[in-house]
Amino acid sequence: MSKLKDEQVDKRKNFFIPIDGKLYETSEEIYRNYYRMDRRERYLEERSRKHELSYEALTDVDYPIEEKMVDQPEGIEDEVITSILIEKILLVISQLSEEEKQLIQELFFCGKSEVALAKEIGIARTTIQSRKYKILSKIKKLLKN
Repeated sequence: MSKLKDEQVDKRKNFFIPIDGKLYETSEEIYRNYYRMDRRERYLEERSRKHELSYEALTDVDYPIEEKMVDQPEGIEDEVITSILIEKILLVISQLSEEEKQLIQELFFCGKSEVALAKEIGIARTTIQSRKYKILSKIKKLLKN
């Protein structure tokens, strides 16, 4: 809701929401949530129209949307391969210098952005990016061995 509308709402004592063409009195919390959800729904509709996306369009072309929305269970083979790859990557990372390990740790395991890490360390973001690419290239070479 807009700031002006919020101020008007704060001054009200009674809150009403429309349901099936009739106004029903409700609490302020329900009133605010109702209009927040209403705005969210309109936003999503506008966005889907802009990108021409809709559930109906996908079902019309026989796109298996229900199957795509459900997490597919991993097979035992996939779990074993993932486990082996993780072990191999951790082994390769252990061969890096402490500075290289720290950079990989911060960027990939802690989820810091290059910008945030650059500010924290006090160097240029492009330097962080350059070091990251060099380290990833080194990891790639070590994985091939």
